[in-house]
Order: sequence, then C-alpha cells, then structure tokens
Amino acid sequence: MPYAIPANIKYEEKLLGPLTIKQTGYVAVGGAIIGWVYLMSGFDFALQLPIILVVGLLTVGFAMFNLDKFLSNYLAFMKTEKKTSWISPAARQLMNVKSIRADSVFLKDGRALAILKVVPINFGTLSEEDKDTVIYGFLEFLNSINFPIQIVMRSVNLELEGYLRALKRRITQRDDKVALAYYEHFADYMRDYIKVSKINDRHFYIVIQSESRGVDKTVIENLEVRCETIRGALALSGIVSERLNTNELVNFYSSYFTETFEIYDTFISPVTLYRKMWQERPKKAEQQKAGKPEAK
Repeated sequence: MPYAIPANIKYEEKLLGPLTIKQTGYVAVGGAIIGWVYLMSGFDFALQLPIILVVGLLTVGFAMFNLDKFLSNYLAFMKTEKKTSWISPAARQLMNVKSIRADSVFLKDGRALAILKVVPINFGTLSEEDKDTVIYGFLEFLNSINFPIQIVMRSVNLELEGYLRALKRRITQRDDKVALAYYEHFADYMRDYIKVSKINDRHFYIVIQSESRGVDKTVIENLEVRCETIRGALALSGIVSERLNTNELVNFYSSYFTETFEIYDTFISPVTLYRKMWQERPKKAEQQKAGKPEAK
C-alpha cells in the first residue's frame, strides 16, 4: 500500500548527541560563560550563584525552547504599527493605494484591482439536486479561471441600525403609538441580543487584478472584461455578485480603520466628516469672493 511522503519535513543535522549544531553552539557558549564565572571570575559565591542560574536558564531556553525565535518575533511585533487612522501615512504605506477611481483601485506599484462582492447562499436549505448544481457550477467556475484571483472573507459586527431606523420611520408615518411601543422593546432586544451573543455578519469578496499596466483606459477595460467573466462563471452555480463602485471601494478600505462597516452620509464617521469638510470648503471660498454671507 503506497503512502504519501510529507513534503514539509524539516531535518537538522545532529552534532552532539540529540543536540543540533545550533543547540550545541548555545550550550557551548552558555557553558563557557558559566565556567568562567565559577572558576576564573573571582566573584563571591553569593554573586556567582545568581549569575550561573540566569545564564543556565537562558542557555536552556535558547537551546531547547527556541527562545531566539520568540525574542525575534517579539521585537518584530514591537516595531510594527499597531494602531493607526485611515488617513495616516502608515495606513497609506500599508495599503499601498495610489488612488481609487473608475470603480478600480490603482496601487503604487502599477497594478490595478477590481473587487466583486459576492452574495452568499444558504447551502444547507437547498435540495440535493440544487446542491449538486451549485457544486458543479462552482467547479466549472474554478476550472474556467485563467488568471489569479483572491477570495476574501470578512467577519464584521452585525449592523441593524439602518434597518431599525427605516422600520421606526414607517411606524412614525402611520402614527401608530402601540406599534411604536412594541418597536422600542424589539429594538432594545435586538441590540442586546447581538451584543451579548456577539453575532457577526460575513462578507465575501473576490479581488481581481488587471493583466496590463500603464494606460488607464486599457487597464479599466481589462478589469471590466475580467469582472464580467467572473460574474458569468459564478452565475452558473446561482451565485450573485456585484462589482463595487468608487464610493463603495472607499468605504471598503476605510472600514478596516473604523468601527462601523457600512458608512452612509446620514451619520458622522471619519469618512463622512472629511468628505463634508472638503465639500463645504469650495462653497465658502466662492461665497467670500462674491461677498455673500455664509449659508447656515
């Protein structure tokens, strides 16, 4: 019976019994320091003992428990940017985004991306025949791709405020006080239930990269063709997808640096705040040139 040979086997040569070359080096350095402290340093025994214990523990940690890798990873973690805003230079360097326009994301290295938002389907509620249709349709989708793509899944906080505001607006228009009282209990229950149960919503995206670089028109046309190819292939299995437009792309990237995922103009967020500031600045400049008072 044939057995598959694992490909990710790591083997290090042994030098001293069960110790590898690196482990032997750590033991040799630690032993030399301990020997010098005990035999040649001339320190009092009260001082020698803690030094020997510390060096011995470090030697065991480096030789047997990969303390060197732990320290390296810890130092690398401490040097990285851990918290930043979406408009900071560190965030721009991390995202590598040059501009977002024409429903596309242009990167500093010359690449351009388009993002499709995929509407998930409840696979568990389908019949066996429909499940087979989805599986074979998705298989055809994978086999039809002749260019690289990236599939992204995000778990975000479930946001029901928009739905609750719309529901309250309809009840207020009907002037139904009984229904409004039931709405308040329902809204409080849903907020508490989502908070306590920590219910998240999942979003699925497909990132598509342009084949060509350079001329914007050629890049945009190439992305359009690839997006339509992916959407048509997904439709074979009944999966609906939509391409994110420019505003949705800005919201998508900025949502990684804000607590709210869906961003609208109806409430203040970092995106809407700066958007309104830059929209109002030209209006104020025109009013000052015309000698008109500012509109309030």
